Amino acid sequence: MKNLIYFLILGAFTVSCSDDDDSSPVADACALLGMTENTATVQNNPCAIAVSPAGYIAVSEFNGGYGTSAKIRIYISYDNFKNGTVKQELTAIAPEAMAFDKDNNLYISETEQVAGIKVYDHIGDGAYAYKKVIQDDFNNPRGLAFDGQNRLYLADDGTGRIIRFNDPFNNDAHTTIGNWDAGIKGLAINGNIMYVTNYNTNSVGRNILKADGTLDTIDAAVNIPKATDVSVNGNTVVITSYENNSVTVFSNCNFSDASKNTYTGKVLGTAFVMPNVLLTANLDTDRVKTFDLK
Repeated sequence: MKNLIYFLILGAFTVSCSDDDDSSPVADACALLGMTENTATVQNNPCAIAVSPAGYIAVSEFNGGYGTSAKIRIYISYDNFKNGTVKQELTAIAPEAMAFDKDNNLYISETEQVAGIKVYDHIGDGAYAYKKVIQDDFNNPRGLAFDGQNRLYLADDGTGRIIRFNDPFNNDAHTTIGNWDAGIKGLAINGNIMYVTNYNTNSVGRNILKADGTLDTIDAAVNIPKATDVSVNGNTVVITSYENNSVTVFSNCNFSDASKNTYTGKVLGTAFVMPNVLLTANLDTDRVKTFDLK
């Protein structure tokens, strides 16, 4: 569901700072990092996580899937997230993926029954107002990610399509840029690379994203049983498999099954809140955990 904004941009997508966290750069930018649990905060049924360019953190609930209303909690800083200070609660139907654009507007995949993208307008200081729901020929919208030009990409799980929106805040127009097998769930973008998870084919593909917003080739892939979510920051790629009870870390420099670190955890969504600090939505324990990657 992302990358770190947007990664400058989730280059910005998903980033904030806190003095009590070690965010010093890794000496070897290609190093395969390990995960160490730091803290855990109580969250009801956490599912998707997104972090905005301004450092706002959004956490959605999973309340049973199809047609079920759930809350999205907005925190205006990492410190507020850690101490449980909620700025605002939003609602959506089965919100299983989220992403912020460069202006901190929030986009939420409403799966199956709605089959749309709910958009909330950032009206200032971490406050949000409902704007619209984008609906068309989507089947089961899942992963969302923005590129460096503020274009939105959607993984439509039911049809296997990757769909691009050039200006989703103002215009619902979209185009299909890729067709995969049904089961695509997570998206993450870093520069000219897009990662796509596929739950049905037990794989995660690394794709070249061209400057015009079209996909070139799948230049690498790894095997992840029941692959669910993916987040990326720099060369660090984190992939979850909720059903397989695993979180796996790769380096983009050697994105292969031969080089990885795998951890146990029933995790749905993830997001980088700092370059080497990861949030994980542990649905089974009602916790969002914080991990240091070193």
